[in-house]
Amino acid sequence: MDLLTTTSTPPERAWQMVLGQLQMEMSKASFDTWVKSIEFISLTDDRFTLGTYNAYGRDWLDSRLKTIVQRLLQGILARPITVQFIVLDEIDDHDNDEDEEEQDREGEKEEFHLQVLHETVRGVLIEPERVVKLPVYFLRWLPYVDAEILFLVLALRQEYYIQTGGKGNSSGKLAVRAERVCQWAGISRAQFFRLMQPDNGFGWFGKKSETDYEVDKRTGKAKKSPNKYTLYGIPITPGDAEDLKMYLLENGIQENPKSALLSALSAQPRDILKYPTRIPVEGSISPPPRKITVQDIVREAAGKKLTPDLIDLADQLSDHLLTPNEFILVSWYFLHYWLPLLGADAAMLIFILRNACYFNETTGEMRDEVWIEGGYDVLAQRLGLENPRLISHWFPAAIERSRQKETLTHSTQKEVDRRAQFQERMGAFAQRIDHRTGENGAYSWKFKVKRSDPLISEHELLYRQVARLISDLDHDDHLDELMDWVDKVTNDCSETVKTCSMIVLRRSKFLNDCSETLRTRLNDCFETLKIDSEDCFETLLKILKGFKDSFFEKDSSPNQDSLPSVRARRLTQVAVEVTNSENLWNLDTILSKASEKQRSLLQKQERNAIPFVSWLIHGVSNPRIQNPYSLAIAKLAEAPRKGAGGACERIAAYPPQRLIGLMQQRISLSRPSNKDWELALGNTSLDRVRLLADLLNIPLDLLEVDLNT
Repeated sequence: MDLLTTTSTPPERAWQMVLGQLQMEMSKASFDTWVKSIEFISLTDDRFTLGTYNAYGRDWLDSRLKTIVQRLLQGILARPITVQFIVLDEIDDHDNDEDEEEQDREGEKEEFHLQVLHETVRGVLIEPERVVKLPVYFLRWLPYVDAEILFLVLALRQEYYIQTGGKGNSSGKLAVRAERVCQWAGISRAQFFRLMQPDNGFGWFGKKSETDYEVDKRTGKAKKSPNKYTLYGIPITPGDAEDLKMYLLENGIQENPKSALLSALSAQPRDILKYPTRIPVEGSISPPPRKITVQDIVREAAGKKLTPDLIDLADQLSDHLLTPNEFILVSWYFLHYWLPLLGADAAMLIFILRNACYFNETTGEMRDEVWIEGGYDVLAQRLGLENPRLISHWFPAAIERSRQKETLTHSTQKEVDRRAQFQERMGAFAQRIDHRTGENGAYSWKFKVKRSDPLISEHELLYRQVARLISDLDHDDHLDELMDWVDKVTNDCSETVKTCSMIVLRRSKFLNDCSETLRTRLNDCFETLKIDSEDCFETLLKILKGFKDSFFEKDSSPNQDSLPSVRARRLTQVAVEVTNSENLWNLDTILSKASEKQRSLLQKQERNAIPFVSWLIHGVSNPRIQNPYSLAIAKLAEAPRKGAGGACERIAAYPPQRLIGLMQQRISLSRPSNKDWELALGNTSLDRVRLLADLLNIPLDLLEVDLNT
């Protein structure tokens, strides 16, 4: 792109031209993070001043982009320019120095308390604001190291961040407990020390220093010092290092290093590296592992020492290829609860699928369905697994190949049950919904990906029981008393609930002053949850405390229309839209998702929507049925006007507003007491209930807003 060089270009216009150039040369994530929000401030003499919103951004721009921006502006304005980045809040500093100094003196030691309120009871458990950052580039390391290594490195980075308070550590050393790292990485202590051996892959990401000795202050004797480890930044994979070196040599780095580096900076990463990943050739990686950086590759390819300008370009190239500011956010909840259940490989597969999803802020489009060309073979290569069949076992079979034996041995049945349980866990994050065959005969799979973390089964049970407890006490007008009880028992519960006896004593003590109604409801809840096991009691109190803080105290101003009434009116309006003249489901509305041919056939064939809705309910209740809508169409094509029968058909005959109320009650925490619901959908997950709402054209926001109001 040619830049204008006329001296009459206004400085604001010059900056917009530079922005356009930077947007073309930088990755979208880096541009949006660091450059997009920069504001032009002034051009005084030859000083071009630009404003950013925080000191961290200013420092990053000073070190990474100042030279490039300065060069571009000089070319546009045709005169020497010095670029200065400042923090926007500092603009008025000189005008208000005295006032701010006085404020600083008054508030020098001022502290304040900050509380986070969650908008759903699910949020109380998951705490979505507590996240760990996994660099996206780490996914390219999976063919080279075990997934456990990456979780270990992630745990070390997180523990370093926590120990330093996010401010870094000037001394470069800090004490970290192995138990804490194991908790983050989902591994045992023995596994931790095994993985930290350099020949197991950790050598790519860090190293162990030589063990030394120190004097024990208590005994005066020599003792072994704690193990010392050094953690690197984000290293480049051996395959990517080879690709980068080849690209630089082909572009003449030995003859003209600057031109080769500028060419690499202007190229897309896919023009330099192989995507989605570069599979290592067997025997190509020679032990022991060692740190490799982009800067090392540049120096090696150039064959000589680099000048300061070339070092700056090499640093920019490192950011260009390794994208150190692009992360996958992993919740604490996932690391503490799901990682031990899924294992490192399956957890990494979830991250790969999630990373392929996106949300388009411009169009509002959310893509949560992803095609993986090459199917399990490609996924196995990306995960570094030798056997693609292992991944196929993580998901229900798409096609039953043969009849199963009527009776299985004990060991076989145990393995079948274990696999089914694991498939259910993986299905909470991703479901295989379609496939197609390519020209070479290879399968490609389509996955539906859940972009937020579900609850583990134990917490899902807690979630339902808390819903029932709150709903029952609210109906009995004893919710205030429950909140008083929560205030009494939460103060020291974490120190005294470690044994069954302490839990029993605590329950007896704090239930003595309760009313008969509250005592009965709580005892029923405790009995259902087997409250004397593990940390169930603590988690129950955590949910109730979160409910009290976030939902219990509401603004009851009579001057404003309440959100519940607004929701009720919208629900009524939606119910009218999906209801026919007989107060049953409107078949035309439900068939809006069908093809024109299917819709025409069913409209002529069916007398009402009850059979179709009954098959939808039947399909939703069975987690192995991936597309209940297609099932309903197929069943009615085989047997016109014949529904699924039983509770499914009885629910389908309910007026729409009644079924909507049951779905709202289930999604908003409370388990419906309706017998038909219990028979047909009692064990159905929340995601499947949401699917039913979508198939019936019920907006999900209306069903999930109950506890937020």
